Amino acid sequence: MKTIFNEEDYAEIRKRIMALSASSLRKWGKMDLQQMLLHCTAQLKLAVGEIPSKPQGPSLMRSGLGKWLLFSNLPWPKGAKTPDEMNVETNSFLVTDIELEKKDLLNYLEEVKRQDELYPHPFFGNLKRDEWSRLIYKHLDHHLKQFGSR
Repeated sequence: MKTIFNEEDYAEIRKRIMALSASSLRKWGKMDLQQMLLHCTAQLKLAVGEIPSKPQGPSLMRSGLGKWLLFSNLPWPKGAKTPDEMNVETNSFLVTDIELEKKDLLNYLEEVKRQDELYPHPFFGNLKRDEWSRLIYKHLDHHLKQFGSR
């Protein structure tokens, strides 16, 4: 599985983020491009502890089976529930412009890479640094595909 801590995978995901533009149309879901960028940045803010979180969702997700499913090759399900802290419909994220949102997302990716330890995930609980790295890659990949960036 790909990870943001692998330099080739990181360069690829970074290139895909940079390729997004106002003409990037969503293929599914409700979020527009700016909301998706804010949503993905919120995940990274959770990882570095900038946004506090609380455990939520089914306890199965924090179990060994839940983590096995998360890190399997199964694709991220379209329309999957999102942690409250990442929900763009219920939070008042400040929307600026696409280029600034992309820059912010990339800055937080770098911040995650610098951290020795990361905070628990609201759904998946305590994750090792490499598990967070795989989760972040899988989540970004899902949303980049949502906007046609492969």
